[in-house]
Amino acid sequence: MPTTRKEKALFALITVIITVHAYVFYSLYVINGETLMNLTGASSVIKAINTLGGVYIFGRYLPTYLGRHCS
Repeated sequence: MPTTRKEKALFALITVIITVHAYVFYSLYVINGETLMNLTGASSVIKAINTLGGVYIFGRYLPTYLGRHCS
């Protein structure tokens, strides 16, 4: 476990980054995966996301870098 203030701050930052990524991908794949595949007619969730142009964040679609070879 972290002991210094810098270590604690870094540990907290890494924890937040991992938690946010886990939530976003859980939301995309588990909760909305079937809807995305039905909407686009794709055979997998990553293909559906790439068909849409990425993930809708900050008012626009941002590309994902997972599965670029899947399209």
